[in-house]
Amino acid sequence: MKHMQIKDSLKKISIFDCLNEDEFDLLTSISKLQIYAKNNNIFYEKDKLKYIYFLTKGAVKLYKVDRFDNEIFLNKLEENSFIYTVSNLCAKDETLGVFYSVETVKECEVLLIDVKKFKALFLTKPDILRRILEESYKSILQLQFIVNRDIVYDGMAKVAYMICNDLKSFNSMKKHEIAYSLHLQPETLSRILRKLARNGFIKVENGKTMIKDLEGLKEIYE
Repeated sequence: MKHMQIKDSLKKISIFDCLNEDEFDLLTSISKLQIYAKNNNIFYEKDKLKYIYFLTKGAVKLYKVDRFDNEIFLNKLEENSFIYTVSNLCAKDETLGVFYSVETVKECEVLLIDVKKFKALFLTKPDILRRILEESYKSILQLQFIVNRDIVYDGMAKVAYMICNDLKSFNSMKKHEIAYSLHLQPETLSRILRKLARNGFIKVENGKTMIKDLEGLKEIYE
């Protein structure tokens, strides 16, 4: 049963959709599933990872800690996501370096794939390498958003971007969680939402935000 559970989880990962059944069996043999409780760290910044981590269930936050021990939020990942950039697989090291820490925000199920064995068995396949590049491009887009959010966007643009591009998460999170993720004070977030509603960009009903003027919202941050 465990073997089939792992195999089924692997088949949901898009970079492996070029593999045949025998290759999936081989990949399953070097993989395992692990459960992490809520508010537990999966790994820390500067750790050397021996596994590829793929989030199959739950959600995690990525963060760094500055020299004053202040936590700096980077990103939140939901299920069916790699927990670090897979471009690291192209490095020569047998372990993977990471530049952020990862903590669960709810109980998580994580698929772990042995890095050393994966490289030896699968990195010679052109289709796998192409898919790793495609996944790396997604990571670059996430990094672009983080740079815009933390350096370029003002508070209004941060909120407008999240509403336009991740409304599901916006409506599933509490207001203080949204404020934390956008590096805003909760009071500032409330003022921005009131202004967006007053100007006809959004509508809030029963605690849920709905978009009334998508193009107008986009103009705020584009």
